[in-house]
Amino acid sequence: MFRKSIVASVMTLGAAAFTFTSCEEVTDALSQGDTVAALKEALGVGVNVAVDRLHSEGYFEDAATRIGLPQEAVSAFTAIKALQNIQGANIVLENVGLGSDLQDNLITLFNEAATDAAPEAVSVFSSAITNMSVQDGEAILFGGSGAATTYLKDNTYTDLQGAFHDPIVNSMNKVNIAGLTATDAWSKFALGNNTLAKNINSYKNSSNIIQSSAYKAVYAALPAEAKVAVDNIGEVDGDISNYITGKALDGLFLRVSQKEDDIRTNAAARTSDLLKRVFGRLDE
Repeated sequence: MFRKSIVASVMTLGAAAFTFTSCEEVTDALSQGDTVAALKEALGVGVNVAVDRLHSEGYFEDAATRIGLPQEAVSAFTAIKALQNIQGANIVLENVGLGSDLQDNLITLFNEAATDAAPEAVSVFSSAITNMSVQDGEAILFGGSGAATTYLKDNTYTDLQGAFHDPIVNSMNKVNIAGLTATDAWSKFALGNNTLAKNINSYKNSSNIIQSSAYKAVYAALPAEAKVAVDNIGEVDGDISNYITGKALDGLFLRVSQKEDDIRTNAAARTSDLLKRVFGRLDE
């Protein structure tokens, strides 16, 4: 009887320990689930705020999000500007059509295309956030400034670029200045740049002593910055859409990160019970 009592007690204690452990695991699982859900919610809020701001204010207005020219275009326009001031530079320019108005228009059109496409980013980002696998929500929660946004960028950037590419292309073919779309403007640049690159290469390597001497004289008269620019001019791809897509995403990630940090540090920015419960832990 006594032995049975001991056995029964051990079994009861074992069952209790099992029940306690199981409940503890469930509690931990729910806590992790809440943390992950809160992080995703914060990112969703950040995306909506980012898109609203970028679409209303535009990419161009803030230097932090403004899309500039790719380096190959910077080199080309720097070289053109310098060559225009050197007598005899027409030997390499030959009316390639790369004036300062095209430079300004390209920058404006790049930013207008990104601004126009911004609303399409909501569904693209929302899908990425929903499907994003988060293994350690606690590490991200306590990871400091922009940790959730960084995690999102590191794990979904390639997919986001693919999904956001078509909206960017559509906007590039729509926004225009005096009838010149972003796509058309870059095609014009690429044609002029590639012609210039071929002309420079031709004169630089010419077996004709007069042509070679003329090029050397023009090159020698250039300031150091312009010489670097001329040396860096090479043929470019006529499709700039991947570049603009990437820069547009960078601007969105920056704004999402800023909103995430607002939620992290400002209790008033936590607009749901879940955000208050989870991010409130950062205030302790």
